[in-house]
Amino acid sequence: MPYGKHSECSCDAGRSRLMRRLVAVFALASSSLVALSMPVSVKASDIAPQPEMIARKITTQITGPSGFSAPNDVIPWGLDRIDSRTGRDNSFTYTTDGTGVKAYVVDSGVNATHPEFSSRVLPGWSYRADATALASYNYSRDLYYTDPTKGITPCVENPELPLRYRPASIDGVRSDSDVGTFDNDGHGTHVAGSIGGTYTGVAKAVTIVPVRVLDSCGAGTETMVLNGLEWIRLNHQPGEKAVVNMSIGFESTATSIDTAIRNLLLEGVVVVAASGNDGGSACGITPADTPGAISVGASNSTDGEPFFSNFGECVDIFAPGQSIISSWPWCDSVRLCGRSAIVDTYAGETGTSMASPHVAGAVARFLQSATVTAATPTGALNWLKINATCNAITYYSPTVNQTSRVGLTKTPNRLLAVDAPATVPCAPGNITTTAGSTSSVVTWEEVPAGNGSAITAYTATANPGGRFCTIPSGTTCTITGLTAGTKYAISVTATNSTGVGTQGFADYLPGTPQNVKATAADKSAVVSWDDGTSSDGPPITAYTATATPGGKSCTVPSGTTCTITELVKNTKYSISVTAKNRVGFGPASTAVSVTPGGLPGAVTSLVAATQKNALDVSWVQAAGDGEEVTYTATATPGDFTCTSIATVNTKCSITGLINGTEYTVSVVGKNTYGSSTATTATGLADGVPDVPATSMSTVGSKSVTVTWSAITSSINVTYVVTSTPGNFTCSTTETSCVITGLTNGVNYTFTITTKTATGQVAAAGIQLAARPGFTVKMSTVKKNSNTSLVWLVSSLSTGKKTWSESGPCSIIGTKLKAPKASASCVVTLKVAKKGKFPAMSTKLRVSVE
Repeated sequence: MPYGKHSECSCDAGRSRLMRRLVAVFALASSSLVALSMPVSVKASDIAPQPEMIARKITTQITGPSGFSAPNDVIPWGLDRIDSRTGRDNSFTYTTDGTGVKAYVVDSGVNATHPEFSSRVLPGWSYRADATALASYNYSRDLYYTDPTKGITPCVENPELPLRYRPASIDGVRSDSDVGTFDNDGHGTHVAGSIGGTYTGVAKAVTIVPVRVLDSCGAGTETMVLNGLEWIRLNHQPGEKAVVNMSIGFESTATSIDTAIRNLLLEGVVVVAASGNDGGSACGITPADTPGAISVGASNSTDGEPFFSNFGECVDIFAPGQSIISSWPWCDSVRLCGRSAIVDTYAGETGTSMASPHVAGAVARFLQSATVTAATPTGALNWLKINATCNAITYYSPTVNQTSRVGLTKTPNRLLAVDAPATVPCAPGNITTTAGSTSSVVTWEEVPAGNGSAITAYTATANPGGRFCTIPSGTTCTITGLTAGTKYAISVTATNSTGVGTQGFADYLPGTPQNVKATAADKSAVVSWDDGTSSDGPPITAYTATATPGGKSCTVPSGTTCTITELVKNTKYSISVTAKNRVGFGPASTAVSVTPGGLPGAVTSLVAATQKNALDVSWVQAAGDGEEVTYTATATPGDFTCTSIATVNTKCSITGLINGTEYTVSVVGKNTYGSSTATTATGLADGVPDVPATSMSTVGSKSVTVTWSAITSSINVTYVVTSTPGNFTCSTTETSCVITGLTNGVNYTFTITTKTATGQVAAAGIQLAARPGFTVKMSTVKKNSNTSLVWLVSSLSTGKKTWSESGPCSIIGTKLKAPKASASCVVTLKVAKKGKFPAMSTKLRVSVE
């Protein structure tokens, strides 16, 4: 299928502006785009100067002197790329070099002394030697001063340059000796180096002919360009092999320039033009859209389409155009170039101005062995298509705010290649079918490039069954012998001398995903499916699972699972899955149901009520949590816990706590999806304290020391010891105390009770008996026994002891004689005063058993 301008002439855009679309990116210097509104519509030499369109170089950036030192440095990446199908290998292999071919460089001139050209630059043409062109330039430059929106902006003077190289000494100054062989701008020399430089050029033996149509800043009038092209036509000899490179452009259609280009094409001269650097459509721009001219877009070193490169059906081919190293004639200061401000060097430039000369150099190599006729320009384009690499370019992806590309056709995906190894073709695109009862008419779009070998056949195949049709060229054929009512997958392949290429498939919607499953998850659903779509159609670009109600969805570019999130838990959803390809969405799958769960919500109204050595914890369950939640209440310090299941209740008691302690209680719910966030409250464990489990006493004179075991079930406990009789007391937080003021020999009962800091008092205490000054050892004897008196009771004092007895017992010597029958008797022990101990006595009732 023919593309854009090669199938249909562009309309006259009327009043337009010619801009030097020197497609290179000037970082150090750039010229603004200006224009006039009146196009030249008659032969330039026949009219007086008048406002006209302005042409400009198409450069976007100059990186400055590169430090490149041919031939010792590595090959410029653009050359390295075009001799291979994929990537670069730091080599450039070529079997032709453009010998015998002229390359006309319509630009700012070419520095003929640059070593890249080895005396291959012939005298050319300059607007400075053409009276009409010069008058047109001066008129347009002068017009700028009265109307800055029109005309050509004068170049800024650089005082560091020698006077003879300053724009004021060159631009608009008549010079009959100027044949374009020096370059005060640099752009033309850079372009010429990429066409035919000895080290930087594609065609290393081509003859360079400069045609100076631009001033020192890269601007020129329509008349300057028109007269330059007319000079080429007159200079060109019948049958002479020639290519014209125009890395310049107007802002719209310049009909006179289009006519001049057509005249060259009719003589067999191939015209190559930069597509422009506006990042928009190249259609409607001269010469990028001139019918018959080969329009070139830029690619970068990773085979991407740069943002600035003009695009669309009016662009014929991509070629390297970003950060291109090539010849450069001058430096702008002594700082950069040393004592001499004009030197031959190298520089890096970016833009479609740099892409176009790569193609012009390739065309020169094609022409080396071609016979020139009026059909030669078409033959050159076909040769480029055959040898170009198909689908190598990654198209520029605009941002959300860049709407200038929306709905516009992309540049055919073909990348310049010369002497690259041939490979099988890529897949034909835009395949459509028209079904008959037992046949199908298949149409397609031809492959953008032959990958190094001409396409010899296209084959359309229907499956199942394998019925096919084949044609040597063209974009349609009919498959016959099909079965009515049967669904067929239609594919098309291209064939060249290396074999059959990859399949392209007819554009139809994908099939329905099968075996859809949805698994409930935390406020989400994990959806899976089987790829039930046909693999014979356009590739699947996305699967989308959608939940109803609500319309929440998930999309994946490939695979068979995705997760729909932000669903409402415990809500029933219907889930379906669709597949998408470049045609659109296929039918939805059979829906399945799922009810997502979710993490439990945090409980509310949490209370931790005080109990003895415990807390009664209660709460309110979060709404919608259902019954499958287990709650755990934890008290800290200590990590005491209790649990409750929502089906039973929403409370539990934490036991084993220490009275008087304030605890932080947190409650967390847990189900199959995980745990809720914690809700916290504080609670005080408190209650009647326990009493000591054990106690003992140690007697003294008129005092008793009482000792007991500590209790651990409460904190901040106070122990109180009270005597009976006498109500003597002591109070302490320790585990012993001394009660004084007692009467020696009196049998006292001591009661130990406890109380807490919150005022809780033990209901009953623990008791023990003791006699100050005496120790009772035993108070029971056997019938008819003789028991030593000192075994019954002893005294702390060593004073004289006197024993007496009343009752049925008798004292014989130092022993107590018990009767033969059960009885009770009283033994009295008197002790005389001695030392610190006063006289004292005690009575002990002894049971005879």
